[in-house]
Amino acid sequence: MARNTRVIFSIIFKKGLAEKNRLPLDHVITTLQQIQNMIREVGRQIQRDAGVEAPDGDFGIELLAGGTGLAFQKGSLRTAAMPTRDVANAIHAINTLIKTTDVLQKKQEKQPLIVTEYGEEILRRLPKVSEIQEQDKTELHMTLSQGNQVVGSSKLGQKGRKTLKSLEAAEFTVEAVTLYGKLRELRDMSRSEEQSGYFWGELLEDNGRYWRVRFKDDDQKKVLSLFRKQVRIEGDATYFKTRAPRVHAEEIAEEPMPD
Repeated sequence: MARNTRVIFSIIFKKGLAEKNRLPLDHVITTLQQIQNMIREVGRQIQRDAGVEAPDGDFGIELLAGGTGLAFQKGSLRTAAMPTRDVANAIHAINTLIKTTDVLQKKQEKQPLIVTEYGEEILRRLPKVSEIQEQDKTELHMTLSQGNQVVGSSKLGQKGRKTLKSLEAAEFTVEAVTLYGKLRELRDMSRSEEQSGYFWGELLEDNGRYWRVRFKDDDQKKVLSLFRKQVRIEGDATYFKTRAPRVHAEEIAEEPMPD
């Protein structure tokens, strides 16, 4: 890639409420944030496999101002962004997002869904974006350009959302697993989960994979004391195609990192 060749990532909301030249601000911000999160998670895996020291998936992506900035244009909301560092791996990460959504949109009935190993992380996070699209009846279009050449493009519309929804069922459950990692992001989701007596958190493993963890209310005091610490969690685990794996915590204890 020539040093002065700009790489532009365009994100466009079309149809639905966008045709009326209006979209809920929190929906736009949340979608952009989820896209950023997906690029970071995939980017971190790509950097790690490429031998980058201390991979973080942060490509310094910045929104562009001016004529290509965030604006309604003929019934669509369009924004453009540009990676400002580690551009080669940024291209790989963004293209993984684009190709994965393209596969969802173009999948034929009874045809197996085939994505790369990096695409699995995107399938777990896309449902949050899909839920917003369903509310607003929009299509999400993404394009990656390098100079004057389009190197990748896709859309996620009604067909792609239907494909994504068909993948939401649990794949399998494994009993009595033991996980090690850092405990983070505790929250009460009893209402949305239609159950009580539990609260939720996330466990980030050393390999970069994160788990959704269901804790019992009776363990609240103990869990709070271990927040942001390295822990060991034991319980039954359920794996999903489009969401992060889930573990029902039966035991939790501090597990200091070895010297």
